[in-house]
Formats: sequence, C-alpha cells, structure tokens
Amino acid sequence: MFFDEIKEVEKNVADLKTDLVAIREGVEGSFDQLDDIAAHIIALEAILVEVIKKTPIDADAVKAWIVEATGENTGGDGGKTKSEIIVDSLLKGETLPKN
Repeated sequence: MFFDEIKEVEKNVADLKTDLVAIREGVEGSFDQLDDIAAHIIALEAILVEVIKKTPIDADAVKAWIVEATGENTGGDGGKTKSEIIVDSLLKGETLPKN
C-alpha cells in the first residue's frame, strides 16, 4: 500500500514536470511574439515622429478620434489618459514616458 502511494506521488511529480515544461515553452513563445510586437511599435513610432516633424498635426483631433474609436470598448473613457500622454509625447518628438 505505501509503495503504491509513493508510485502515485512519483507519477504526479513526473506529470507536473511535463506540465511545467509545456508552460515554459508557451511563455517563451509568447515572449518572442511580444518582443516582435514591441520592435514593430518602436519602428512605427520612429517613422511617425519623423513624419510629424514635417506635417502639422491637430492634437485635439487625434485625441478625439482615439476616444471615439475606443470609447465603446473601454466604458466611454477610450484610454483617454494614456492616449493623451502618448499623443503629446509623439507630437513633441520625445521618447514615450516610462510611466
């Protein structure tokens, strides 16, 4: 009886190890995808900043568009605060704030 319980524990530990390896592989894949997305966003921001330097942009119109486009999905806020900070930073040609 005792040895049967030990075998069951060993099996559970082996199953847990297999599950943890699968989780790690999934997380690593997700990290790689997030890294690719971040690289694309940074490249797009850099291009956008250079375009903004040569083209007048109406910041209020941009902010209004963001609120209108996202308001329904965000309970009416539209991510307004973060979006406004990002818009203002990009229009000034600054790097985005860390917070």
